[in-house]
Amino acid sequence: MNRASTSIEEVIDLQPHRIGANLIFDNDKLSPYWAMVSQFEPDLDEHDETFPCLGKQMEITKSSFWEGQLEAPPQATFDGGMNEYSISAYAADDPNNERGANFKFRPGYPNAKNKDTGDLIGGMPTECPESIRVQVESTNLSQFEVLALLQSLASHLGIDGGYFQRPHEWSSIYALELYGRIDRETATGCIAGKGGVLEHIAQFSNGRGRGEHKWDHEDIKGHYEAVSLSPENWQRLLPEQSLAKRLKCYQPKWVRSEDTGDDPLYHHKIECQYWADYYPDGESPIQWTGYESAVGEFRETVVNALHWAGVDFAPDSDVWIEDPYFEPGQADDAVEVYPNPMPDLEQQTRADAVDQLRGPETTESEWDVLVAMTDGGGRHYQDVAEEAGKSASTVYRAAEKFSDIIEIDNGMVQFRDGVVRDQIETVAERWQAAKDTTMDALERVAERASPFSRRSEDDDPSALERWANRHGIVVHSTQDPMEMELKRPVSLQEILKILRSGLDAAEGSSVPTERFENALIDWTGLDGEVRKDRRIVNNGRFLGKHNVDRPIW
Repeated sequence: MNRASTSIEEVIDLQPHRIGANLIFDNDKLSPYWAMVSQFEPDLDEHDETFPCLGKQMEITKSSFWEGQLEAPPQATFDGGMNEYSISAYAADDPNNERGANFKFRPGYPNAKNKDTGDLIGGMPTECPESIRVQVESTNLSQFEVLALLQSLASHLGIDGGYFQRPHEWSSIYALELYGRIDRETATGCIAGKGGVLEHIAQFSNGRGRGEHKWDHEDIKGHYEAVSLSPENWQRLLPEQSLAKRLKCYQPKWVRSEDTGDDPLYHHKIECQYWADYYPDGESPIQWTGYESAVGEFRETVVNALHWAGVDFAPDSDVWIEDPYFEPGQADDAVEVYPNPMPDLEQQTRADAVDQLRGPETTESEWDVLVAMTDGGGRHYQDVAEEAGKSASTVYRAAEKFSDIIEIDNGMVQFRDGVVRDQIETVAERWQAAKDTTMDALERVAERASPFSRRSEDDDPSALERWANRHGIVVHSTQDPMEMELKRPVSLQEILKILRSGLDAAEGSSVPTERFENALIDWTGLDGEVRKDRRIVNNGRFLGKHNVDRPIW
């Protein structure tokens, strides 16, 4: 879908709420780590001292150390594990410790081993350079402020702050959250709750890729609502998106029942956060140097969601509520604002769903499965089979045949998104009302004498003819045994799926299923080897390899 965007400069600047990062500083090798070993004191948090950073006084609120799992490097003068250190520093005038960070300091060096087992340490690169590694958990600080606080803390401890100026290229961000505070009436009227933009976006939360929709409206409408989407699903809405994200609107755990006029927590937060759950363990697509790009993507997500909800996203809009950490202001960079794509996506999705079901290849059994699936959200395949009055293998076959609109995971069967489910339900109702007429039409098609020919040019193609044309299969003989050839190289899994759909097509045509099962096919694997005269079903298995009653994935 080609959609024009408008570049708008007057957009709200979001406040970083959380940054979680693993930083490596290697310019001075292990020197900063040994400096920490020398300067650390267990009771740092008991010192009644503050230190300046970015115009504020900061204080150490908690400190600790422990023996880590890393075996001492060869140059060390002691045996055992290397100590690790944790120091928390927050604004001295913040009683809730919500502006600051916790830093954990660990050594880094190549081929680090576990002190007890001798195995290589997991969770750090095998070729990690000699360095000090710093894990960061910050609240209400930007990336620049995180480094500034780290350097100021080091100086306060008598350590050269210059050690912590240039993170190594392997430094990465594993958590990132940005927010703005928005007035409650706007949040509950346009963003969260029934009819809000989050509910609308959630129509796509179980489409291709991954996603989820969570909500809690028990104490108050919009107490908590969140939609998480994988990158490919965000790209359906915003073409330049590349990160998995959760967009949410929420209240504090203890909801304020009255607006006193001076309590920003009466109002909602709208927040966008990086959703690491959709990436393999230990894998992060956000490099430390990619922070600004990620922030820009998060801002684009929030601004466009507000735009689709009809909410003014300008920094001087009266929808924004200032709090101790969020001060409404204009972002440094313009944002690409797109028209709401969801109405067009819904229309296209509905059309695609109908196209999937159109034609005589859709059997009565498959329709019964689809109708059963429209009752609620995801259901276990056995429940669907029982309601449809069909076997479990029929449910799996339908899911396989209509894989563009149905998915099955851990035995749970569901439509790929709510739009598809709604459209199928509408079509199913019409189909149910005209069921006898529809099946009569299917039977008339099935009466044709040959599955690969038509009596006249005016006749529609048979189910098997459409199947052959769709997959590029040449039929050399319709005499027993039928002889066919697939003209393109395919994997074993793909040829099995093609043959499965061919068997389904045969079941919807006049050809006896047994004739199709006994047919011979030539096909070429991805390795270039030609497989000749392979019987389609041999001893109850496709090509003698896969049971015909089991699903193919």
